[in-house]
Parts: sequence; C-alpha cells; structure tokens
Amino acid sequence: MNKVKLKLFLLLTPLLKTKYQMTEKRFKYVLIAILCIVFIAVINKPIEIYPDSEGYLNMEIYRSAGYPIFLWILKQISGSYLNLVTIVVQAAIGLIAIYLFISRLKRLLNLHSFWYLLLSMVMAVPYVYNHQIANNYLSEALTYPLYLLVVISFLESLITGEVKKLWIAWPILMVLMITRSQFLFMVPAALLIILWLAYNQKKTKNYLWIGLAFFILPVLTSLMDKTYHQLKHGHFVNTPWTGIHLIAPAFYVADEEDYQLYDSEEERDFFKSIFTKLYSNHLNVNHLNEDGQRDATEFYIRHYSAIANATIYDSGKELVGIQLSEDQKFIALDQLTKKMALPLVLNNFKSWFKLYIKNSVSAFGSAKHAAIYIILLLVGLVGLFKKGQNDYKVMSLLVLLTLGNVALVAIGMHAIKRFTFYNDWVLFLILFILIDAYSKPIKSNL
Repeated sequence: MNKVKLKLFLLLTPLLKTKYQMTEKRFKYVLIAILCIVFIAVINKPIEIYPDSEGYLNMEIYRSAGYPIFLWILKQISGSYLNLVTIVVQAAIGLIAIYLFISRLKRLLNLHSFWYLLLSMVMAVPYVYNHQIANNYLSEALTYPLYLLVVISFLESLITGEVKKLWIAWPILMVLMITRSQFLFMVPAALLIILWLAYNQKKTKNYLWIGLAFFILPVLTSLMDKTYHQLKHGHFVNTPWTGIHLIAPAFYVADEEDYQLYDSEEERDFFKSIFTKLYSNHLNVNHLNEDGQRDATEFYIRHYSAIANATIYDSGKELVGIQLSEDQKFIALDQLTKKMALPLVLNNFKSWFKLYIKNSVSAFGSAKHAAIYIILLLVGLVGLFKKGQNDYKVMSLLVLLTLGNVALVAIGMHAIKRFTFYNDWVLFLILFILIDAYSKPIKSNL
C-alpha cells in the first residue's frame, strides 16, 4: 500500500508543478459534476432499515430530538414515498454541504484546484461506500453535513478573524447537538478559537457575547431536549440513554464485590443482578472465556452491544420497576445508572482508564496511526504559534476536532467507525496541503 501511495505521489507531483490552474467557473462545473454523479449513484440504491432506525421513525423517548423531527417533517410531505424522498433529501443536503465546504475552503487556502476536487471525492465516500448514510434511517445522514458546515465556519473564523462566522456556526451547532450530543466536544473548540482571536486581536470585548453564546449552548440544548420530550412523551427529561453509556465500560471492568460501593438496596441489588448476568455470559473483563481471546479491549468493542444493550438495558429496565411504562423504565434506568456510574469508575479507575485509552486508540486503527495525529497536532500548534500561517491553523483545528470527537465517544461507547467517520477526510486534506507546499518552490522557478 505504501508503495502504491509513493507511486501516486510521484505521478501527481509533476502535474501539480505545472502552471496550469482551472478557472473558477470550470472548477465549479467539475465540482458540481462530481457531486451529481454521487447523487445519481445514491438515489439508485434502496434505503436500509437498521435496528436503531425504528427509534427514530417512531420518535421513541431514547432518541434525541433532531433526527426524529427531521423524519417527521419528511413523512408529512412524502406520503407513501417516504423511502425515496428520504434518500433524495438526505443525499441533497449532504452533497450541498460538501459543495459549500469545498467552495469556502478554496477561499481560505491557496491549493491547486486538483486537491479540492480530490477532497470532495473523499468527503463523498460515506454516501457511496460502507456507511451509505443517505440510504438509511440513521442520524448520521443529518449530522455529517451539519458537522461539515460547523467545521468550515470555525475555519473561516480562525483564519479571517470574523466573529460573524462563529455566529453562523452557532445555530448549526445547536441543531447538531440536539441531534447527537456526541458533538458537545465542539463547544470547547469554539471557545478556544474565541480565546485565540481575542488574544491576537487584543479586543476582548468584541468576543464576549459570542463567547457567552457558546458557553451556554450545552445548557440551552439540554433545555430544548427536555422540552421536546415533554411535548412528545410527557416527561421533562433529557434523552434517557446517557447512564447506560457511562456505566457500560465501568461494569465491564468491575469486580464482584463492588456492590459494597453503594448504600441503597436498590443500587446494590441492581449491581448484583447485572454483574451476575455479565459474569455468566463472560462479558466482564475478569471472567472472559473465548478461545484465542487475548485483547480485552477488542473483546469489549466487539461485544459492546451485548454488554450495554442486551444486558444493562434489557435486564435493567425490568429491575427498575415492572409496573412502570416503557418510557418510565427508560427514565428510571437512566437516572439510576448515571448515579451509579461515577463511584464504579473511580473504584476501578486504573482498569477503566486503560480501557478508555485503548478504546480511543482503536478508533484510529492502531497506536501508530493515533501517534500520527498527535504528531500532526504538535506540528500544527508549533507552526501556529511561531508562524501563524493558515496551513497550520487548519491542521491544528482539524486534528484537535478529530481527537476531541474520539475522546468524547470513547468515554461511554465502542469507538467504531459509525461514530468517528466524520473526520476521515482530515488526514487527506493535511496530506494535500503538504504535497502542495512541496510543489510550490519548484513551481516558482519555472
């Protein structure tokens, strides 16, 4: 694979050292043509329904507001053609977002047009391969394009220093967060951008309001989430699934005697019952029993659904109260597991933290690949503080967002591609920037 990449690099470099550059008009035509080809390919594939899809289609209480509302709107306008309309709308939103991202990025960086076209193809991969996000009823169909729009607004603000770009990003991020709370990591990223701009421009007052807006955004989205559930389900609560995420890795590394951490009989009985089921099914790190199983983290990732969904959720909802309605069971289970998670994590912190780190590393494929991102972040930050060039700003922010996403996801989930693919294009863009920088000194001597 490395030899192939090297040959490709050697073939492309002479082309990029030429003086030829597309006109803006031709570039847009080619970009639109690429995206239209992707669009045609997408709408000619059927839609897929996964186990998670039912919760979105039926607006269940354990799903956050954004995507169920989006699907409800599509149902109102599509009639019996919901599947087709969903594919068309989801593909259109995604490809328009890619077009806007590429067009706006081109104004920020002085790269050869070829790299932007190639980047657009890379960013469109989730629509035609593997995830095929426009062809299913999963929230990624909405969060991916929203994420791209927030990222490009962040980049524009960081490079141009315009507060207006952050104000544009703010409502998009709000919708993104009420669709998937996973994107909470973007709030501290926005605050870092604001601090950087305020420090460099020595105009702190100009950034107070936008800083406050991002600071309160988690509180605001939480209130909106609760309001949605009150209106739809009659319960003023946040989406009741967080506790299961938090306690799943803690249960996986727990010891049998950890029930002693809890004072109430309810908590003790819950722990004993869930731990016994994990123990008997060999889903606890201390009681694994699988031929050839050597890596406890790999086992956790592969069996996460069996731990969290099939055990903690399925068994847990019956333990919290048989007489409760399904929604009330979700709420009671979420409240109980959130309360129990922290003591269990702290008591087994060394094992939990080891699992967390390895789970995070697995998101990148290997420790070597994770190290590449760390090195790129360090290089970007050093270049940012020493030279302040746009290339370093882009590199620093994009790698920081990539690491931030993984760091948050790995706390309570198995860090699989479904939750981390949002930044798969980042490494490609950095590579394109480096190759383009390599070609420029030679180009100037022609």
